[in-house]
Amino acid sequence: MNIKAATEKREIKIGSDLISIEPVKGDKTLFRISIHQTFKGYIIKQDGQYSKTAGSDIHDLIFARVCHILSQ
Repeated sequence: MNIKAATEKREIKIGSDLISIEPVKGDKTLFRISIHQTFKGYIIKQDGQYSKTAGSDIHDLIFARVCHILSQ
């Protein structure tokens, strides 16, 4: 039997938005962000701080909330 470890996918609700935060396999500092199952971009952790990657379509308020969740 081949068993794969589950990722630490988190889902949070902000207002009417359902946001999925999923770590990228093989990289502990990169997180894939989806809103209503639509990919919006990546958040990366560097030197203890979070930032959006280039081309990300994550709203600033959602970004702030996601960073708060990730830092807990």
